[in-house]
Amino acid sequence: MRVGVDVFAAERFYNGDSRGVLELAALADRAGVHLLTTSDHLGFTRRSHADRVRDFAFPFDLEQSWPEPLSVLSAVAAVTERIELGAYVLVATLRPAVLLAKQIATLDALSGGRTRIGMGVGWQEAEYDAAGLPFQGRFGRLEETVAACRELWESDAPSFSGRDFAFDDFHSLPRPVQSRVPVVFGLGASQRNFDRIARVADGWAVTPADLPELAESVTRLRQTFADHGRDPASAEVQVLLPTRTDAAGAPDYDAMRADAARAASGGADTVILRASALPIDSTDLPEAIDWLQALRSGLA
Repeated sequence: MRVGVDVFAAERFYNGDSRGVLELAALADRAGVHLLTTSDHLGFTRRSHADRVRDFAFPFDLEQSWPEPLSVLSAVAAVTERIELGAYVLVATLRPAVLLAKQIATLDALSGGRTRIGMGVGWQEAEYDAAGLPFQGRFGRLEETVAACRELWESDAPSFSGRDFAFDDFHSLPRPVQSRVPVVFGLGASQRNFDRIARVADGWAVTPADLPELAESVTRLRQTFADHGRDPASAEVQVLLPTRTDAAGAPDYDAMRADAARAASGGADTVILRASALPIDSTDLPEAIDWLQALRSGLA
């Protein structure tokens, strides 16, 4: 079992100082945590945010800071040596494909080949409007975006012709250190989405709504990989653990360990803890990281 720590909103442990995230990253790296992730939004309208809170219990205030993930991960790369760098998840379709390919390749070069990016399409039409991009067609554009990135990363004469963008013999350096940058899609559990993953991605970042049917969905995902001529065992499955508290309001690590065990038995190979969601302060972070490490060995 691989374990990860999500550093989104972790500045709350450091009196609001965003640079404190680097301290948490270094702590996780020294402890041997496999993966570090953060989350993404360009912004919100007040109305769309209120709708999300009302309809889906969105847990973040409108005033919550959302640092740009690839910038954060580049800073993390400079203070870490081993931990892999990802997102849970990047709203990739808000970024031009050529720029996104350049950003990820640069991150991979700076980190020595430690990039492992989660991508999705988001839920907020107002976010697309503000970026001057169409909301419709975003799922297909995600697939094209990854295909274009792989062409730029891997081809000797990169050329691509898609619905929304095209290039011919376009060389963009640096290239990633890795021969194939792992990409996982944070999409709902459907056959259409699993086909998308099998065509261009490497795994699935599970949405909370899909956790109850995880085992059945993972079986279908792996069968889809086989149907596309890919090794079913190669499909990575990441799960962001729910936060559990006990009657006193303290972290219930036993309950979260049980959640992780259920995720593992359902086919997940990576579980991620969002530190900022725990009812703890900065002095408790080493204990949380130690718990992750114990989880890593306990669910091996």
